[in-house]
Amino acid sequence: MKLKNSVVWQRIADAHLFTWGYLGYHVFAMVSMRFFLNSENIIEFLPFWTAMVVLEHLVIFTIFGLAKKFIKKYSAPLVIAGVLLIGVIRTLITTSLAIAVGADPGVAWQYQLLLGALWELSITVMWANLNGAFRDHSQLVRKLRATQDSIMGYRENAEIILAEEQEKLLQLTRNTLLPQIQTIEETINAGNLEMSTRWGIAHELKGIIYNQVRPLSESLRSTARALTAPAKRTPSHFLYVITIPKSFRIVNSIFPTATYAAMSLSFLASPFWLLDMSWVLPSLLLSLSYLAIILAFNRFFKNTPEQSAWIGVPVLVIMAVLAVIPTYLVAVLFYPDTQQAAIYGSTLVYTSLMVVGILALLDSFDFEARRYRDLLREHNEELALEVTLFEQQLWVARRNWSLVIHGTVQASLTAALTRLNAPDADKKTLDLAKKDLDRAIMALSTPPNTEIKFASAIKEIIATWQGVCDVDLDVQPEVKKLVSKDPRLSMCVNEIVKEAVSNAVRHGDARTAQVSIKLAADGLIDLTVKNDGQAPRIGVRQGLGGALLDELTVDWSLDFDSATDQTILSARLPFSTAQA
Repeated sequence: MKLKNSVVWQRIADAHLFTWGYLGYHVFAMVSMRFFLNSENIIEFLPFWTAMVVLEHLVIFTIFGLAKKFIKKYSAPLVIAGVLLIGVIRTLITTSLAIAVGADPGVAWQYQLLLGALWELSITVMWANLNGAFRDHSQLVRKLRATQDSIMGYRENAEIILAEEQEKLLQLTRNTLLPQIQTIEETINAGNLEMSTRWGIAHELKGIIYNQVRPLSESLRSTARALTAPAKRTPSHFLYVITIPKSFRIVNSIFPTATYAAMSLSFLASPFWLLDMSWVLPSLLLSLSYLAIILAFNRFFKNTPEQSAWIGVPVLVIMAVLAVIPTYLVAVLFYPDTQQAAIYGSTLVYTSLMVVGILALLDSFDFEARRYRDLLREHNEELALEVTLFEQQLWVARRNWSLVIHGTVQASLTAALTRLNAPDADKKTLDLAKKDLDRAIMALSTPPNTEIKFASAIKEIIATWQGVCDVDLDVQPEVKKLVSKDPRLSMCVNEIVKEAVSNAVRHGDARTAQVSIKLAADGLIDLTVKNDGQAPRIGVRQGLGGALLDELTVDWSLDFDSATDQTILSARLPFSTAQA
Protein backbone atom coordinates (compact mmCIF):
# COMPACT_ATOMS: atom_id res chain seq x y z
CA MET A 1 0.00 0.00 0.00
CA LYS A 2 1.66 3.22 -1.18
CA LEU A 3 1.27 6.66 0.31
CA LYS A 4 -1.58 8.71 -1.09
CA ASN A 5 -0.71 12.03 -2.71
CA SER A 6 -3.00 13.84 -0.27
CA VAL A 7 -0.95 12.48 2.65
CA VAL A 8 2.32 13.58 1.03
CA TRP A 9 1.03 17.11 0.44
CA GLN A 10 -0.42 17.32 3.94
CA ARG A 11 2.91 16.31 5.45
CA ILE A 12 4.77 18.89 3.37
CA ALA A 13 2.39 21.59 4.61
CA ASP A 14 3.00 20.45 8.20
CA ALA A 15 6.75 19.89 7.81
CA HIS A 16 7.89 21.09 11.28
CA LEU A 17 11.01 22.75 9.87
CA PHE A 18 11.84 25.00 12.82
CA THR A 19 12.77 22.07 15.08
CA TRP A 20 15.90 20.52 16.53
CA GLY A 21 15.13 17.37 14.58
CA TYR A 22 15.21 19.12 11.23
CA LEU A 23 18.32 21.05 12.25
CA GLY A 24 20.18 17.78 12.94
CA TYR A 25 18.86 16.23 9.74
CA HIS A 26 19.81 19.30 7.69
CA VAL A 27 23.32 19.53 9.16
CA PHE A 28 23.89 15.84 8.42
CA ALA A 29 22.68 16.28 4.82
CA MET A 30 24.85 19.34 4.22
CA VAL A 31 27.98 17.84 5.79
CA SER A 32 27.53 14.68 3.70
CA MET A 33 27.08 16.77 0.58
CA ARG A 34 30.19 18.86 1.31
CA PHE A 35 32.25 15.77 2.12
CA PHE A 36 31.64 14.26 -1.34
CA LEU A 37 31.12 17.27 -3.64
CA ASN A 38 34.02 19.27 -2.20
CA SER A 39 36.30 16.28 -1.73
CA GLU A 40 39.13 17.97 -3.67
CA ASN A 41 39.57 20.80 -1.19
CA ILE A 42 37.62 19.73 1.90
CA ILE A 43 40.81 19.28 3.93
CA GLU A 44 42.53 22.40 2.61
CA PHE A 45 39.52 24.62 3.33
CA LEU A 46 38.15 22.69 6.30
CA PRO A 47 37.83 25.81 8.57
CA PHE A 48 36.02 27.66 5.79
CA TRP A 49 33.56 24.86 5.01
CA THR A 50 32.93 24.36 8.74
CA ALA A 51 32.15 28.07 9.07
CA MET A 52 29.87 27.81 6.02
CA VAL A 53 27.87 25.00 7.61
CA VAL A 54 27.35 27.17 10.70
CA LEU A 55 26.54 30.32 8.69
CA GLU A 56 24.10 28.75 6.27
CA HIS A 57 22.17 27.10 9.12
CA LEU A 58 22.01 30.38 11.01
CA VAL A 59 20.51 32.00 7.91
CA ILE A 60 18.13 29.15 7.12
CA PHE A 61 16.79 28.72 10.65
CA THR A 62 16.48 32.46 11.19
CA ILE A 63 14.14 32.48 8.18
CA PHE A 64 12.25 29.45 9.55
CA GLY A 65 11.94 31.14 12.95
CA LEU A 66 10.53 34.33 11.44
CA ALA A 67 8.15 32.32 9.28
CA LYS A 68 6.87 30.43 12.32
CA LYS A 69 6.24 33.70 14.13
CA PHE A 70 4.45 35.58 11.36
CA ILE A 71 2.83 32.90 9.19
CA LYS A 72 -0.20 31.36 10.92
CA LYS A 73 -1.20 28.78 8.33
CA TYR A 74 1.04 26.84 5.96
CA SER A 75 0.24 25.11 2.68
CA ALA A 76 2.31 22.72 0.60
CA PRO A 77 2.84 25.23 -2.27
CA LEU A 78 3.94 27.88 0.25
CA VAL A 79 6.46 25.51 1.86
CA ILE A 80 7.82 24.41 -1.53
CA ALA A 81 8.19 27.99 -2.79
CA GLY A 82 9.79 29.01 0.50
CA VAL A 83 12.44 26.27 0.56
CA LEU A 84 13.28 26.86 -3.12
CA LEU A 85 13.92 30.50 -2.29
CA ILE A 86 15.95 29.51 0.79
CA GLY A 87 17.98 27.15 -1.39
CA VAL A 88 18.80 29.98 -3.77
CA ILE A 89 19.75 32.32 -0.90
CA ARG A 90 21.92 29.69 0.79
CA THR A 91 23.74 28.82 -2.45
CA LEU A 92 24.22 32.49 -3.28
CA ILE A 93 25.85 33.20 0.11
CA THR A 94 28.07 30.12 0.34
CA THR A 95 29.17 30.15 -3.30
CA SER A 96 29.98 33.88 -3.24
CA LEU A 97 32.13 33.46 -0.16
CA ALA A 98 33.74 30.29 -1.59
CA ILE A 99 34.72 32.17 -4.75
CA ALA A 100 36.13 34.98 -2.62
CA VAL A 101 38.46 32.65 -0.70
CA GLY A 102 39.33 30.52 -3.72
CA ALA A 103 37.39 27.40 -2.65
CA ASP A 104 35.09 27.55 -5.72
CA PRO A 105 36.04 28.26 -9.36
CA GLY A 106 32.83 30.23 -9.85
CA VAL A 107 31.63 28.55 -13.08
CA ALA A 108 28.00 28.06 -14.18
CA TRP A 109 26.46 30.30 -11.54
CA GLN A 110 22.89 29.81 -12.70
CA TYR A 111 23.31 26.05 -12.68
CA GLN A 112 24.65 26.13 -9.12
CA LEU A 113 21.67 28.21 -7.96
CA LEU A 114 19.28 25.73 -9.60
CA LEU A 115 21.01 22.78 -7.96
CA GLY A 116 21.02 24.55 -4.58
CA ALA A 117 17.26 25.25 -4.77
CA LEU A 118 16.44 21.69 -5.86
CA TRP A 119 18.71 20.23 -3.15
CA GLU A 120 16.90 22.25 -0.46
CA LEU A 121 13.53 21.14 -1.83
CA SER A 122 14.61 17.50 -1.98
CA ILE A 123 15.79 17.24 1.61
CA THR A 124 12.74 19.21 2.84
CA VAL A 125 10.23 16.94 1.10
CA MET A 126 11.98 13.82 2.36
CA TRP A 127 12.13 15.22 5.91
CA ALA A 128 8.49 16.31 5.84
CA ASN A 129 7.27 12.84 4.91
CA LEU A 130 9.67 10.94 7.15
CA ASN A 131 8.94 13.19 10.12
CA GLY A 132 5.21 13.15 9.34
CA ALA A 133 5.18 9.35 9.28
CA PHE A 134 7.17 9.30 12.52
CA ARG A 135 4.75 11.69 14.26
CA ASP A 136 1.67 9.82 13.00
CA HIS A 137 3.19 6.57 14.14
CA SER A 138 4.18 7.98 17.54
CA GLN A 139 0.68 9.33 18.12
CA LEU A 140 -0.83 5.99 17.20
CA VAL A 141 1.55 4.15 19.53
CA ARG A 142 0.57 6.47 22.38
CA LYS A 143 -3.12 5.82 21.74
CA LEU A 144 -2.47 2.09 21.55
CA ARG A 145 -0.51 2.11 24.81
CA ALA A 146 -3.18 4.24 26.52
CA THR A 147 -5.87 1.80 25.42
CA GLN A 148 -3.81 -1.15 26.61
CA ASP A 149 -3.26 0.61 29.93
CA SER A 150 -7.00 1.18 30.29
CA ILE A 151 -7.78 -2.46 29.57
CA MET A 152 -5.20 -3.60 32.11
CA GLY A 153 -6.47 -1.01 34.58
CA TYR A 154 -10.02 -2.31 34.38
CA ARG A 155 -8.89 -5.91 34.70
CA GLU A 156 -6.57 -5.23 37.61
CA ASN A 157 -8.76 -2.77 39.53
CA ALA A 158 -12.32 -3.94 38.79
CA GLU A 159 -12.72 -5.87 42.05
CA ILE A 160 -11.33 -2.98 44.12
CA ILE A 161 -13.55 -0.43 42.37
CA LEU A 162 -16.63 -2.62 42.83
CA ALA A 163 -15.83 -3.16 46.50
CA GLU A 164 -15.44 0.60 46.96
CA GLU A 165 -18.73 1.25 45.17
CA GLN A 166 -20.47 -1.34 47.32
CA GLU A 167 -19.04 0.26 50.45
CA LYS A 168 -20.19 3.71 49.27
CA LEU A 169 -23.73 2.43 48.84
CA LEU A 170 -23.66 0.75 52.23
CA GLN A 171 -22.24 3.86 53.89
CA LEU A 172 -24.82 6.05 52.18
CA THR A 173 -27.72 4.06 53.57
CA ARG A 174 -26.14 3.79 57.00
CA ASN A 175 -25.54 7.53 57.21
CA THR A 176 -28.99 8.56 55.98
CA LEU A 177 -31.55 5.95 57.09
CA LEU A 178 -30.10 3.92 59.95
CA PRO A 179 -29.71 6.75 62.51
CA GLN A 180 -33.31 7.90 62.04
CA ILE A 181 -34.76 4.40 62.15
CA GLN A 182 -32.78 3.64 65.30
CA THR A 183 -34.05 6.88 66.91
CA ILE A 184 -37.64 5.85 66.17
CA GLU A 185 -36.93 2.37 67.54
CA GLU A 186 -35.66 3.89 70.79
CA THR A 187 -38.86 5.89 71.07
CA ILE A 188 -40.90 2.71 70.62
CA ASN A 189 -38.77 0.95 73.23
CA ALA A 190 -39.93 3.58 75.71
CA GLY A 191 -43.35 1.89 75.53
CA ASN A 192 -45.43 5.08 75.28
CA LEU A 193 -48.82 4.06 73.87
CA GLU A 194 -50.41 7.49 73.79
CA MET A 195 -52.01 8.39 70.48
CA SER A 196 -50.05 11.63 70.07
CA THR A 197 -46.74 9.81 70.60
CA ARG A 198 -47.62 7.07 68.13
CA TRP A 199 -48.77 9.57 65.55
CA GLY A 200 -45.55 11.54 66.03
CA ILE A 201 -43.54 8.37 65.39
CA ALA A 202 -45.76 7.53 62.43
CA HIS A 203 -45.23 11.03 61.02
CA GLU A 204 -41.44 10.59 61.26
CA LEU A 205 -41.66 7.20 59.53
CA LYS A 206 -43.79 8.69 56.77
CA GLY A 207 -41.20 11.42 56.31
CA ILE A 208 -38.39 8.87 56.03
CA ILE A 209 -40.33 6.81 53.48
CA TYR A 210 -41.29 9.71 51.22
CA ASN A 211 -38.29 12.00 51.69
CA GLN A 212 -35.43 9.52 51.85
CA VAL A 213 -36.26 5.88 51.05
CA ARG A 214 -38.01 6.50 47.74
CA PRO A 215 -35.62 9.21 46.47
CA LEU A 216 -32.63 7.08 47.49
CA SER A 217 -33.91 4.01 45.67
CA GLU A 218 -34.63 6.13 42.60
CA SER A 219 -31.16 7.67 42.80
CA LEU A 220 -29.52 4.27 42.97
CA ARG A 221 -31.56 3.17 40.00
CA SER A 222 -30.90 6.13 37.71
CA THR A 223 -27.71 8.07 38.53
CA ALA A 224 -24.48 7.46 36.62
CA ARG A 225 -21.21 6.71 38.33
CA ALA A 226 -17.82 8.26 37.87
CA LEU A 227 -15.45 5.42 37.08
CA THR A 228 -12.20 5.30 39.01
CA ALA A 229 -9.38 5.94 36.54
CA PRO A 230 -7.09 2.93 36.12
CA ALA A 231 -3.43 3.31 36.96
CA LYS A 232 -1.37 4.51 33.99
CA ARG A 233 2.06 3.35 32.94
CA THR A 234 4.58 5.80 31.51
CA PRO A 235 6.56 3.78 28.97
CA SER A 236 9.26 5.21 26.73
CA HIS A 237 7.84 5.37 23.22
CA PHE A 238 10.99 6.27 21.29
CA LEU A 239 12.57 2.83 20.87
CA TYR A 240 9.12 1.34 20.36
CA VAL A 241 8.52 3.70 17.43
CA ILE A 242 11.86 3.51 15.61
CA THR A 243 12.09 -0.29 15.69
CA ILE A 244 12.30 -1.79 12.20
CA PRO A 245 9.32 -4.11 11.63
CA LYS A 246 10.16 -7.79 11.97
CA SER A 247 8.62 -8.44 8.58
CA PHE A 248 7.34 -6.32 5.70
CA ARG A 249 6.48 -6.45 2.02
CA ILE A 250 9.56 -5.39 0.07
CA VAL A 251 7.49 -3.84 -2.73
CA ASN A 252 5.94 -1.40 -0.22
CA SER A 253 9.41 -0.08 0.60
CA ILE A 254 10.34 0.60 -3.03
CA PHE A 255 9.27 3.99 -4.39
CA PRO A 256 10.51 4.16 -8.02
CA THR A 257 9.21 7.65 -8.81
CA ALA A 258 10.24 9.29 -5.53
CA THR A 259 13.61 7.51 -5.52
CA TYR A 260 14.40 8.51 -9.08
CA ALA A 261 13.28 12.12 -8.51
CA ALA A 262 15.57 12.42 -5.48
CA MET A 263 18.47 10.67 -7.21
CA SER A 264 18.14 12.78 -10.38
CA LEU A 265 19.48 15.70 -8.40
CA SER A 266 22.55 13.66 -7.45
CA PHE A 267 23.02 12.60 -11.07
CA LEU A 268 22.92 16.30 -12.04
CA ALA A 269 25.07 17.72 -9.24
CA SER A 270 27.75 15.04 -8.79
CA PRO A 271 29.31 15.26 -12.29
CA PHE A 272 29.24 19.07 -12.12
CA TRP A 273 31.28 19.14 -8.91
CA LEU A 274 33.39 15.99 -9.28
CA LEU A 275 33.94 15.51 -13.04
CA ASP A 276 33.20 18.40 -15.38
CA MET A 277 30.24 20.14 -17.00
CA SER A 278 30.41 17.94 -20.10
CA TRP A 279 29.47 14.90 -17.98
CA VAL A 280 26.17 16.35 -16.67
CA LEU A 281 24.10 15.22 -19.68
CA PRO A 282 25.66 11.70 -19.88
CA SER A 283 25.12 11.32 -16.15
CA LEU A 284 21.47 12.31 -16.51
CA LEU A 285 21.03 9.81 -19.37
CA LEU A 286 22.72 7.08 -17.29
CA SER A 287 20.23 7.81 -14.50
CA LEU A 288 17.65 6.04 -16.69
CA SER A 289 19.52 2.79 -16.03
CA TYR A 290 19.10 3.54 -12.31
CA LEU A 291 15.34 3.92 -12.80
CA ALA A 292 15.17 0.73 -14.89
CA ILE A 293 16.83 -1.36 -12.17
CA ILE A 294 14.57 0.11 -9.46
CA LEU A 295 11.50 -0.67 -11.59
CA ALA A 296 12.80 -4.20 -12.20
CA PHE A 297 13.12 -4.83 -8.45
CA ASN A 298 9.68 -3.35 -7.89
CA ARG A 299 8.14 -5.63 -10.51
CA PHE A 300 10.03 -8.71 -9.27
CA PHE A 301 8.78 -8.32 -5.69
CA LYS A 302 5.30 -7.11 -6.63
CA ASN A 303 3.50 -10.32 -5.72
CA THR A 304 5.83 -11.63 -3.02
CA PRO A 305 4.41 -11.89 0.51
CA GLU A 306 5.89 -10.32 3.63
CA GLN A 307 9.52 -11.18 4.22
CA SER A 308 11.63 -11.19 7.35
CA ALA A 309 13.59 -7.98 7.95
CA TRP A 310 16.74 -10.12 7.73
CA ILE A 311 15.83 -10.70 4.08
CA GLY A 312 14.08 -7.43 3.24
CA VAL A 313 16.76 -5.00 4.44
CA PRO A 314 19.65 -6.68 2.54
CA VAL A 315 17.49 -6.77 -0.59
CA LEU A 316 16.94 -3.00 -0.37
CA VAL A 317 20.67 -2.43 0.18
CA ILE A 318 21.55 -4.59 -2.83
CA MET A 319 18.99 -2.73 -4.96
CA ALA A 320 20.35 0.69 -3.89
CA VAL A 321 23.93 -0.31 -4.78
CA LEU A 322 23.18 -2.34 -7.91
CA ALA A 323 21.12 0.47 -9.45
CA VAL A 324 24.21 2.74 -9.49
CA ILE A 325 26.68 0.13 -10.87
CA PRO A 326 26.10 0.84 -14.61
CA THR A 327 26.77 4.57 -14.12
CA TYR A 328 29.73 3.81 -11.86
CA LEU A 329 31.31 1.49 -14.46
CA VAL A 330 30.82 3.94 -17.34
CA ALA A 331 32.49 6.73 -15.36
CA VAL A 332 35.46 4.55 -14.32
CA LEU A 333 35.94 3.22 -17.85
CA PHE A 334 35.59 6.47 -19.81
CA TYR A 335 36.50 9.39 -17.55
CA PRO A 336 40.23 10.20 -17.70
CA ASP A 337 40.69 10.63 -13.94
CA THR A 338 39.86 7.23 -12.44
CA GLN A 339 40.12 8.50 -8.87
CA GLN A 340 37.57 11.27 -9.48
CA ALA A 341 35.35 8.80 -11.34
CA ALA A 342 35.47 6.47 -8.31
CA ILE A 343 34.56 9.36 -5.99
CA TYR A 344 31.69 10.24 -8.35
CA GLY A 345 30.43 6.64 -8.28
CA SER A 346 30.85 6.42 -4.52
CA THR A 347 28.82 9.62 -4.11
CA LEU A 348 25.98 8.10 -6.11
CA VAL A 349 26.14 4.85 -4.09
CA TYR A 350 26.07 6.74 -0.79
CA THR A 351 23.19 8.97 -1.93
CA SER A 352 21.27 5.98 -3.26
CA LEU A 353 21.64 4.15 0.05
CA MET A 354 20.43 7.25 1.92
CA VAL A 355 17.44 7.85 -0.37
CA VAL A 356 16.32 4.22 -0.46
CA GLY A 357 16.88 3.91 3.28
CA ILE A 358 14.91 7.06 4.17
CA LEU A 359 11.99 6.11 1.91
CA ALA A 360 11.99 2.56 3.27
CA LEU A 361 12.04 3.90 6.83
CA LEU A 362 9.16 6.20 5.94
CA ASP A 363 7.15 3.23 4.72
CA SER A 364 8.12 1.17 7.77
CA PHE A 365 6.48 3.84 9.94
CA ASP A 366 3.36 3.84 7.78
CA PHE A 367 3.44 0.04 7.49
CA GLU A 368 3.56 -0.34 11.28
CA ALA A 369 0.97 2.42 11.63
CA ARG A 370 -1.43 0.43 9.46
CA ARG A 371 -0.88 -2.60 11.67
CA TYR A 372 -1.31 -0.57 14.83
CA ARG A 373 -4.53 0.98 13.54
CA ASP A 374 -5.96 -2.51 13.18
CA LEU A 375 -4.58 -3.45 16.58
CA LEU A 376 -5.95 -0.23 18.09
CA ARG A 377 -9.39 -0.97 16.67
CA GLU A 378 -9.27 -4.45 18.18
CA HIS A 379 -8.11 -3.07 21.53
CA ASN A 380 -10.83 -0.41 21.50
CA GLU A 381 -13.43 -3.12 20.92
CA GLU A 382 -11.87 -5.12 23.74
CA LEU A 383 -11.89 -2.05 25.97
CA ALA A 384 -15.57 -1.45 25.15
CA LEU A 385 -16.32 -5.00 26.31
CA GLU A 386 -14.33 -4.51 29.52
CA VAL A 387 -16.07 -1.21 30.28
CA THR A 388 -19.51 -2.64 29.59
CA LEU A 389 -18.83 -5.69 31.76
CA PHE A 390 -17.65 -3.37 34.49
CA GLU A 391 -20.74 -1.18 34.14
CA GLN A 392 -22.93 -4.25 34.26
CA GLN A 393 -21.42 -5.22 37.60
CA LEU A 394 -21.93 -1.70 39.00
CA TRP A 395 -25.47 -1.67 37.66
CA VAL A 396 -26.23 -5.00 39.35
CA ALA A 397 -24.81 -3.70 42.64
CA ARG A 398 -26.94 -0.54 42.46
CA ARG A 399 -29.94 -2.49 41.28
CA ASN A 400 -29.68 -4.90 44.18
CA TRP A 401 -29.48 -2.05 46.68
CA SER A 402 -32.39 -0.36 44.94
CA LEU A 403 -34.47 -3.53 45.29
CA VAL A 404 -33.56 -3.84 48.96
CA ILE A 405 -34.37 -0.21 49.77
CA HIS A 406 -37.42 0.04 47.54
CA GLY A 407 -38.59 -3.44 48.55
CA THR A 408 -37.60 -4.78 51.97
CA VAL A 409 -36.83 -1.46 53.68
CA GLN A 410 -39.82 0.43 52.32
CA ALA A 411 -42.15 -2.50 52.98
CA SER A 412 -40.90 -2.87 56.57
CA LEU A 413 -41.24 0.85 57.29
CA THR A 414 -44.67 0.98 55.67
CA ALA A 415 -45.76 -2.00 57.80
CA ALA A 416 -44.51 -0.27 60.95
CA LEU A 417 -46.31 2.93 59.89
CA THR A 418 -49.57 1.04 59.40
CA ARG A 419 -49.32 -0.60 62.85
CA LEU A 420 -48.57 2.69 64.58
CA ASN A 421 -51.53 4.39 62.87
CA ALA A 422 -53.93 1.71 64.15
CA PRO A 423 -56.39 3.27 66.70
CA ASP A 424 -56.30 0.17 68.92
CA ALA A 425 -52.50 -0.23 69.05
CA ASP A 426 -51.21 -1.98 72.15
CA LYS A 427 -47.90 -3.28 73.52
CA LYS A 428 -47.97 -6.20 71.08
CA THR A 429 -48.47 -3.77 68.19
CA LEU A 430 -45.41 -1.81 69.26
CA ASP A 431 -43.38 -5.03 69.45
CA LEU A 432 -44.43 -5.93 65.91
CA ALA A 433 -43.56 -2.42 64.71
CA LYS A 434 -40.17 -2.78 66.37
CA LYS A 435 -39.62 -6.06 64.53
CA ASP A 436 -40.50 -4.29 61.28
CA LEU A 437 -37.83 -1.69 62.02
CA ASP A 438 -35.32 -4.40 62.97
CA ARG A 439 -35.97 -6.06 59.63
CA ALA A 440 -35.31 -2.76 57.84
CA ILE A 441 -32.12 -2.21 59.86
CA MET A 442 -30.91 -5.73 59.06
CA ALA A 443 -31.56 -5.20 55.34
CA LEU A 444 -29.61 -1.95 55.40
CA SER A 445 -26.71 -3.44 57.35
CA THR A 446 -26.10 -6.44 55.08
CA PRO A 447 -24.80 -6.11 51.50
CA PRO A 448 -27.49 -7.49 49.17
CA ASN A 449 -26.94 -10.57 47.06
CA THR A 450 -30.03 -10.84 44.93
CA GLU A 451 -29.80 -13.64 42.36
CA ILE A 452 -32.20 -14.24 39.51
CA LYS A 453 -32.85 -17.68 38.12
CA PHE A 454 -32.93 -17.08 34.39
CA ALA A 455 -35.41 -19.80 33.42
CA SER A 456 -37.96 -18.89 36.09
CA ALA A 457 -37.53 -15.15 35.47
CA ILE A 458 -38.27 -15.55 31.75
CA LYS A 459 -41.30 -17.71 32.53
CA GLU A 460 -42.50 -14.96 34.83
CA ILE A 461 -42.24 -12.41 32.00
CA ILE A 462 -44.23 -14.68 29.68
CA ALA A 463 -46.86 -15.28 32.38
CA THR A 464 -47.09 -11.57 33.23
CA TRP A 465 -48.11 -10.63 29.68
CA GLN A 466 -50.24 -13.71 28.97
CA GLY A 467 -53.49 -12.67 27.28
CA VAL A 468 -52.04 -9.23 26.49
CA CYS A 469 -48.93 -10.00 24.44
CA ASP A 470 -47.80 -13.46 23.37
CA VAL A 471 -44.07 -13.70 24.10
CA ASP A 472 -42.13 -16.32 22.13
CA LEU A 473 -38.63 -17.09 23.37
CA ASP A 474 -35.78 -18.70 21.40
CA VAL A 475 -32.58 -19.20 23.43
CA GLN A 476 -29.58 -21.15 22.17
CA PRO A 477 -28.66 -24.00 24.52
CA GLU A 478 -25.12 -22.57 24.82
CA VAL A 479 -26.52 -19.20 25.88
CA LYS A 480 -28.92 -20.79 28.35
CA LYS A 481 -26.03 -22.65 29.95
CA LEU A 482 -23.87 -19.53 30.01
CA VAL A 483 -26.55 -17.26 31.50
CA SER A 484 -27.52 -19.83 34.11
CA LYS A 485 -23.93 -19.88 35.43
CA ASP A 486 -23.63 -16.08 35.64
CA PRO A 487 -26.18 -14.40 38.00
CA ARG A 488 -25.08 -10.93 36.90
CA LEU A 489 -25.58 -11.71 33.22
CA SER A 490 -28.88 -13.40 34.02
CA MET A 491 -30.14 -10.23 35.71
CA CYS A 492 -28.98 -8.01 32.83
CA VAL A 493 -30.56 -10.16 30.10
CA ASN A 494 -33.77 -10.51 32.13
CA GLU A 495 -34.00 -6.76 32.70
CA ILE A 496 -33.51 -5.93 28.99
CA VAL A 497 -36.11 -8.49 27.87
CA LYS A 498 -38.54 -7.24 30.52
CA GLU A 499 -38.01 -3.61 29.46
CA ALA A 500 -38.29 -4.43 25.74
CA VAL A 501 -41.56 -6.35 26.06
CA SER A 502 -43.02 -3.77 28.45
CA ASN A 503 -42.21 -0.92 26.08
CA ALA A 504 -43.54 -2.85 23.08
CA VAL A 505 -46.92 -3.18 24.82
CA ARG A 506 -47.10 0.25 26.48
CA HIS A 507 -45.76 2.36 23.60
CA GLY A 508 -46.50 0.24 20.54
CA ASP A 509 -49.65 -1.67 21.57
CA ALA A 510 -47.89 -4.91 20.55
CA ARG A 511 -49.76 -8.21 20.59
CA THR A 512 -46.81 -10.51 19.88
CA ALA A 513 -43.09 -10.39 20.68
CA GLN A 514 -40.34 -12.76 19.53
CA VAL A 515 -37.23 -12.84 21.70
CA SER A 516 -34.04 -14.38 20.27
CA ILE A 517 -30.86 -14.80 22.30
CA LYS A 518 -27.78 -16.37 20.71
CA LEU A 519 -23.98 -16.28 20.81
CA ALA A 520 -22.28 -13.79 18.51
CA ALA A 521 -18.55 -13.12 18.38
CA ASP A 522 -16.23 -14.13 21.20
CA GLY A 523 -17.46 -12.67 24.47
CA LEU A 524 -20.74 -11.31 23.04
CA ILE A 525 -24.40 -12.28 23.11
CA ASP A 526 -26.88 -11.13 20.44
CA LEU A 527 -30.29 -10.26 21.88
CA THR A 528 -33.10 -9.43 19.45
CA VAL A 529 -36.70 -8.55 20.32
CA LYS A 530 -39.20 -8.22 17.45
CA ASN A 531 -42.78 -7.07 18.00
CA ASP A 532 -45.80 -6.25 15.87
CA GLY A 533 -46.43 -2.91 17.57
CA GLN A 534 -46.48 0.54 16.07
CA ALA A 535 -43.27 2.02 14.71
CA PRO A 536 -41.29 3.92 17.35
CA ARG A 537 -41.46 7.70 17.10
CA ILE A 538 -38.38 9.59 15.95
CA GLY A 539 -36.30 10.84 18.86
CA VAL A 540 -37.53 8.36 21.47
CA ARG A 541 -34.29 6.38 21.62
CA GLN A 542 -33.55 7.46 25.19
CA GLY A 543 -37.19 7.24 26.22
CA LEU A 544 -37.49 3.51 25.56
CA GLY A 545 -35.07 2.24 28.16
CA GLY A 546 -32.18 3.81 26.28
CA ALA A 547 -30.23 4.62 29.42
CA LEU A 548 -30.51 1.01 30.56
CA LEU A 549 -29.35 -0.29 27.18
CA ASP A 550 -26.46 2.19 27.04
CA GLU A 551 -25.34 0.92 30.41
CA LEU A 552 -25.65 -2.83 29.88
CA THR A 553 -24.77 -3.32 26.20
CA VAL A 554 -21.82 -2.72 23.90
CA ASP A 555 -24.19 -1.29 21.28
CA TRP A 556 -27.87 -1.43 20.42
CA SER A 557 -30.39 -0.18 17.85
CA LEU A 558 -34.14 0.26 17.57
CA ASP A 559 -35.51 0.04 14.04
CA PHE A 560 -38.74 -0.54 12.16
CA ASP A 561 -38.91 -3.05 9.30
CA SER A 562 -41.61 -1.80 6.94
CA ALA A 563 -41.49 -5.07 4.97
CA THR A 564 -42.66 -7.13 7.96
CA ASP A 565 -44.30 -4.30 9.95
CA GLN A 566 -42.13 -5.14 12.93
CA THR A 567 -40.24 -3.03 15.43
CA ILE A 568 -36.83 -4.61 16.07
CA LEU A 569 -34.59 -4.06 19.08
CA SER A 570 -31.07 -5.42 18.56
CA ALA A 571 -28.48 -5.38 21.32
CA ARG A 572 -25.09 -6.95 22.01
CA LEU A 573 -24.18 -7.83 25.58
CA PRO A 574 -20.69 -8.82 26.69
CA PHE A 575 -20.09 -11.69 29.09
CA SER A 576 -17.07 -12.75 31.05
CA THR A 577 -15.18 -15.40 29.09
CA ALA A 578 -14.18 -16.91 32.43
CA GLN A 579 -17.80 -18.02 32.77
CA ALA A 580 -17.88 -19.64 29.34
